Amino acid sequence: MLEVMTPAPNAEAVIAAVQSGADSIIIRFGGAGGRGFTQAEFTKAVRYCRVRGCRVYAELDTLVADSEMPAAAELVRSACEAGVDAVIAQDWGFMLAARQSAPELRVFAGERLGLHNAAGLEAAIQLGAARVMLPCELPMDEIRAIARRGGVELGVTVMGTLCASRQGQCYMASINGRGSANRGDCPGLCREKYSLGGRMDDYPLSMRDLMALERIPELKELGVAGVVVGRGIKRPERLAKLTSVGVKCARDSRAPTPLEKDELELIFTGREFTDGYYPGGPGEDMLGVPGQPDRDAERAMHAIRKGYADSELRRVKVEFFALIQAGRPFRSGIQDEDGNRAVWNGPVPMEAFGQNFNQRYVESELRKTSGTPYSCEQVNVMLGPGVMLPEGVLQQARRELIRQLTAKRAQAPQVRIGRLVPAMGGSPEAAKLDTIFEVMSASQLTEELAELEPDFLYVPISVLAESPECIEPFLKGNTTVAAVLPRVIHDGQLRGMAELLQRARSAGVTQALVGSLGHVGIARAAGLDVRGDYGLNVFNSYTLQIVAKAGLLSATLSFELNMEQIGQLSKPLDTEIIAYGRLPAMLTERCLIKASAGRCACGVPARMSDEYGGVYPVVREYVCRNAVYGPSKVYLGDRLEDVKKAGVRGMRLLFTNEGARECVEVAKSYLGLNDYRPNGLTRGLYYRGV
Repeated sequence: MLEVMTPAPNAEAVIAAVQSGADSIIIRFGGAGGRGFTQAEFTKAVRYCRVRGCRVYAELDTLVADSEMPAAAELVRSACEAGVDAVIAQDWGFMLAARQSAPELRVFAGERLGLHNAAGLEAAIQLGAARVMLPCELPMDEIRAIARRGGVELGVTVMGTLCASRQGQCYMASINGRGSANRGDCPGLCREKYSLGGRMDDYPLSMRDLMALERIPELKELGVAGVVVGRGIKRPERLAKLTSVGVKCARDSRAPTPLEKDELELIFTGREFTDGYYPGGPGEDMLGVPGQPDRDAERAMHAIRKGYADSELRRVKVEFFALIQAGRPFRSGIQDEDGNRAVWNGPVPMEAFGQNFNQRYVESELRKTSGTPYSCEQVNVMLGPGVMLPEGVLQQARRELIRQLTAKRAQAPQVRIGRLVPAMGGSPEAAKLDTIFEVMSASQLTEELAELEPDFLYVPISVLAESPECIEPFLKGNTTVAAVLPRVIHDGQLRGMAELLQRARSAGVTQALVGSLGHVGIARAAGLDVRGDYGLNVFNSYTLQIVAKAGLLSATLSFELNMEQIGQLSKPLDTEIIAYGRLPAMLTERCLIKASAGRCACGVPARMSDEYGGVYPVVREYVCRNAVYGPSKVYLGDRLEDVKKAGVRGMRLLFTNEGARECVEVAKSYLGLNDYRPNGLTRGLYYRGV
């Protein structure tokens, strides 16, 4: 049976979703940088759901630093003791910590882990993921292919807010000092105005809401385990209606009816819908700016609220029994559809007088479960002749039985609680910093840059394929060249990527830089050693343990960490940081370059500007996928001692839209060969964090 999962951002949303028939709800629980329910609110919400037969998935919607991991592990243990059914992890390291802390609790791999191909799912399976929540950017054909492979439960989103960036690859807020999407604190900067091609009234990043409930029958047929409805939707009334429609569609294997569509459009007045990526890719119809609901929408939502707030719509089927015999204490019981039972004993019956106390009367009193989470399906009464009960005893029996049954249903099952294995302490100061140059274009790879003899050179795989000769001067100087793989490689692109990697290897490339665990096998199949890029969001020592076990030579640390946090990391393999350059802001499936130029011009970088004077370079990462970079350049050329003291082994100079001359001058400044300082510098987050 296809499971309908509803994210519930607050207590009212929990009630709205449960009363509207949700099979499970997703609750963000607080701590470790994530905003959400307090512990008391969380426990109360889990109890409410358990009583009514609704599963609860607790989501820690954040990357977790080492100093926060013990608290995160304690949250997992307390959630397990409260009776949650699974934990959703958006951090590789937290997934490992959660499994250590509660070995019997199911752990789901969240959307922001960016698992978009079969190899990525296999990596999640090896780490113990019971379910993989697929990112919204996958088209239906790829979901179908992944589902047919099997091996792990799948969850997909069929209704919710869409982000302009690939999930897990949005750093727009953090580089602008306005929170962090990866830390569960997204201010929605993609909803603001930006200019592409000189138009200041454009919203090139603002997306419509995904509405793909009509995909439910096909997803159910494919064996998808669950669909998420309402991701990012805050109004409980909207969540209630979405859940109700989604449950009916899942139960009956159908698309929404015209009436249901009209009802949804009414309560979502002011917001526009899109099929998202399901048809096969991004389109211009995905753009839209959210508006406000009108009076008709508010009236409709008021009626929905009144429905779930004033009555029990979600009711568990129960059966009562009563034994009323002369000379024996009154005995009564209740059993629910899950086999939970409760018994209550009362006084010895009295001698009957009058005709009011009969079997029909007993049944009618026990059936009065209105206003409770229970629906009486049957009453079994064994009433002896000539006896009756004192007034009020049947009512007391019903109340006590319901109270006992509720307590049993709310009680969490006994599970084994584990212990978080502490990560080892920080690493010693690095004796020497490896010099790493990363470029975006062949024009930046000059003889003069090669004469500086960097230890490593990172070059996009597409540049290597088009201009393999550009790395020859570096190879002569004993520089190790690594091919930078795109952060996203869909299964349908694997054959083409394998060909590009073989050409790169023939040109002398021996290593690959990957931003997804699903790409490690792709690089190894081409005979290349593997390094981890910033797309892995390495934020803690537990993630470093995972990538080390995967056999990576090094890992790029998240640039959302500060120097103190970097120094505290246990480093079982070499680590590096981006010590210079424009930090990545987002990775978008929509071709912003085409939107700016009005035609496909991926070979020509574009620029996007905000209302505050910030200019963001936009470059092609792979096919027509665009990478947006920040307006300021990180500069740590005068802080390299801090980098070494933090135990980092490599400093990466990330050149994006710099000209060949500027690349050389910046590199010389880091090598102590000049006093050059670029314009528009920042320390990034290395001294303030997020």
